[in-house]
Amino acid sequence: MQKIVLFVLTLSIFTLSCDKTVKQGLVYTVTNDAQDSIMKDIFIPDSGTYTMPVKVKFFTGYQNDYVKLVLTGLPSDIKVTPDTFTSIPNFTQNFVFNTYHVALGVHPVTLTAYTETAVPQIYNFNVTVIPADCAKLFWGNLVGTSACTSRSYTSAATGVSSGTTNKLIINNFAGYGIHCDVVVDLNCDNDSLHIAYGNYGNGVMLSGSGIFTADSMMINYVATSIPTGGGESCTITYKK
Repeated sequence: MQKIVLFVLTLSIFTLSCDKTVKQGLVYTVTNDAQDSIMKDIFIPDSGTYTMPVKVKFFTGYQNDYVKLVLTGLPSDIKVTPDTFTSIPNFTQNFVFNTYHVALGVHPVTLTAYTETAVPQIYNFNVTVIPADCAKLFWGNLVGTSACTSRSYTSAATGVSSGTTNKLIINNFAGYGIHCDVVVDLNCDNDSLHIAYGNYGNGVMLSGSGIFTADSMMINYVATSIPTGGGESCTITYKK
């Protein structure tokens, strides 16, 4: 009788051991960048909304493990909805920042990702508050550093309002003369800029594109005509 009881207990333990699932630690990435590289700094308007998509991508591990995202560190006058979100990868969650007459400045923020099967992942990035009209960042005197196909030089320019939101006029663009006024369209949502091909005065024909931050812009452009004749391909960086 004792042997039968022992056999049944042994069989029960063996069955429970076989049914137990060992969860492998979840391996995943968290990014807010279109290239899926890292959590990058973002720029939000001092009054308005900004949407930051956060992508959580599964690689290996327990496939039913939830990832909980928690945003912390924002000042009280910047609201984000939601500030916490939980789901199973792969997923993308949009965090919407809302502001109203918030002071301009840089705020360090932390996004922490929690899972049941792995240690928390911590991502630190900056939220920079900029004017709702991005063009205001570059009103006034500008210093440009140009690197062209056949020369490198510096020049002074002036950024002025175009009368339209997020549209800037740069007078004496790239040092091409005070009669050269280049119109730059700034996209506050992805910190990019664009110059449509056109005749901008003083014999200048060009087009370009680039990126900007709170205090500088980098423009890659191709000029088919410049005041000295001919054309050139350049990258110019402007700073206030």
